[in-house]
Amino acid sequence: MPPLSHANVVNPGTPEWKIILKLLSETDPELLSRLSRKMLNYLFRRKIAKISEIMEELLPKQVDTVETGDMYGENQPAPRMDYNILEDITKQVFRVAEEVLSPNEITMALYRWLRYEKIRFLSVTAGRRDVPLGKLREALDKYEMLPKRNKKMESRDRENIIVGLTRRLFTDDLNYISTIRKHVTIDDFANVVNHMIGPYNGNGKVGGKAAGLFRAEKILNTYKKSHTVLRNLKVPKTWFISSDSVLEFISHNALEEMMAIKYARQEEIQQEYHLLEQVFKHSIMPYSVLAGLEHALDYFGTTPLVVRSSSLLEDSTGAAFAGKYKSLFVANQGSRQHRLDALVDAVLEIYASIFGPDPIEYRRERGLLDFNEEMGILIQEVVGSKIGKYFFPPFAGVAFSRNDYRWSPRIKSEDGIVRLVAGLGTRAVDRTGQDFPVLMSPGQPKLRINASTEELIRYAQKNMDVVNLEKGCLETVSTEKMIREYGSKVPCLPYLVSLYEEGTIQLSPGSMLNIQKKDTIITFHNLLERSPVPLFFKTVLNILEDEIGLPVDIEFAYGHDIHTPYLLQCRPQSVGKGNVDVTIPSNIPNDTVMFSANKYIMSGACHNIDYMVYVDGTAYDEVESREKLLEIGHIIGKLNKLLPQKKFILIGPGRWGSKGDIKLGVHVGYSDINNTAMLIEVAKMKKGQIPDLSFGTHFFQDLVEADIRYLPLYPDNDGVVFREDVFFNKKNHLIDFISKSKGFEHIIKVIKVTDIQEDASLSVILNSDVDEAVAFLKK
Repeated sequence: MPPLSHANVVNPGTPEWKIILKLLSETDPELLSRLSRKMLNYLFRRKIAKISEIMEELLPKQVDTVETGDMYGENQPAPRMDYNILEDITKQVFRVAEEVLSPNEITMALYRWLRYEKIRFLSVTAGRRDVPLGKLREALDKYEMLPKRNKKMESRDRENIIVGLTRRLFTDDLNYISTIRKHVTIDDFANVVNHMIGPYNGNGKVGGKAAGLFRAEKILNTYKKSHTVLRNLKVPKTWFISSDSVLEFISHNALEEMMAIKYARQEEIQQEYHLLEQVFKHSIMPYSVLAGLEHALDYFGTTPLVVRSSSLLEDSTGAAFAGKYKSLFVANQGSRQHRLDALVDAVLEIYASIFGPDPIEYRRERGLLDFNEEMGILIQEVVGSKIGKYFFPPFAGVAFSRNDYRWSPRIKSEDGIVRLVAGLGTRAVDRTGQDFPVLMSPGQPKLRINASTEELIRYAQKNMDVVNLEKGCLETVSTEKMIREYGSKVPCLPYLVSLYEEGTIQLSPGSMLNIQKKDTIITFHNLLERSPVPLFFKTVLNILEDEIGLPVDIEFAYGHDIHTPYLLQCRPQSVGKGNVDVTIPSNIPNDTVMFSANKYIMSGACHNIDYMVYVDGTAYDEVESREKLLEIGHIIGKLNKLLPQKKFILIGPGRWGSKGDIKLGVHVGYSDINNTAMLIEVAKMKKGQIPDLSFGTHFFQDLVEADIRYLPLYPDNDGVVFREDVFFNKKNHLIDFISKSKGFEHIIKVIKVTDIQEDASLSVILNSDVDEAVAFLKK
């Protein structure tokens, strides 16, 4: 070993920090420069006067009048400082530090900053928005392997890395970043990336749905120590497919022409979509995604899965895309190859849904058509238990922090609302069959919407959605059949059911002994009266709304008992336009009133309506052909395009947009109704066409976001006006708009308001405070 030169000899007693600086000056001047800047800032924060003077030296001398090119003015670049001056400032900084800090404090500060240099690679990586997924994973893995002591850094450095990772993986939205950065750690991002599927060189994100769930989970985790009711809250095991993987798939299969479909006419999109879906399903998944899906299957085992869309635009404020893209259940049973094929098939179907007519129309309305939509995907375990050949949670649903569908004056908007169903939550977000969820307000859980025995029976849930493990599919089964077959094996059963015997209901069933032999109905009575569930929802909704700064909408499911809630989704709640005058005039002439309502009113108003489109419930009920029922929905869709936008209202029987028995209501999608000003669902009890109190369904959120007012109309109720005769006595303009609709005139009526009263238009005012609505002619 060569002898040390005189220049490298260190005098005995030299402070350790000086030895460090001397070594760095000879081996790594750039690092020394960075440390000097850190010390400068450190002393400045300590409000050391001499450092303020040094900082002043760094400021260029600005003058009011510039006469020569050597002077610095506000509209020309500052002069470059001489490098020797910068070097001198470096020396000055540590001289000042030596005067005001102890040797140990300087040494410890240097050690702290040198430790940070070992993780500086992560700061550099996180600061690149386009860093490839593979490089990001490597950087985070490297960070994860560091000893805990080497992960220490200043809070501002940590925040900088967290913000960079948030932008890279989730979103650039400033509201999102500001709310999440105080609730997450770098390890949280490492967990996401280690369960992320995508091209090694790709730079996609996880998408809106994944971002919303991640933010809600981290916020609520922060509050677990202070709120006992949150202690057992979980999120299902999840894998992510990056949003740019769909672009890799399209390129891999030479399907680039599909990207232009969004600019086609709506009719062409509707015609081409089903073919496009099959083209996607028969295309080849890129290996980068396929290999990742195999890893995910190994991770999940044979637990049933749900594959959920998570596009870049999805679940954003004002554009929730609720129900526009698909969520598909995969039983995940059988051979490994069979399970992989089923998972790939579900992913491809969700990819195809980007080009569906409803999401494209939704984007067109919001000026988002030119946005290069990418589709991230969530793969989650289905929450629940195996009961016989079925797999399902005891109960699930959706919850909202704001309730504009109040059934009692004692319920306030901030009390929120929850839609509860037994089994999978699909029946809570979709309008299906003749079933009804149980509605509950977390702020007033004992104020039930249905109180009488007759109402409890009529509006009880009759069927539940489950995963059939033997058939390998989603299946709807009778709740009565499930209870009779499996009895007390169904988790949480005493909290879900009440006993029904000889015209009376025993709300609290007590013992589950021989429950299979008894008549039961789903009421959730004990769950709402004798469990922590209402408090859980009130707590979760309040915290999330306060932290995010907006009303929120969540999806949930429960595990094996009432103490194991799972959060499945969180997004901003869809809200309508405010500041509308809903004062109902007191002097409306009776002969100008077209209809009125006094039940389940949500405030709003529609004015200057020129047309009323009426689907006659009696005639609709007499249609036996499914094809003809579907054609009625198609005609409504055509009228939606032809009638003046927001100048017409739709009136008809039962549940519009229902997924199930289309005899219960007109079969329409979002693009079939998005231009109407209002939807009125008529409930004639003798026909059993009962509107679903649909607050919280995807269909209802479509109405809210499109600023479409909604009104359930009960013409058989006392005090309700319904001038049905107008639809039969005035000219039907259906053929004037759609010449090929002959044969449907007795079912669909298009009435021009001026045919009822010259120079008049229709106004509809809904006032929830007085629980009244009235539609009247106005000149």
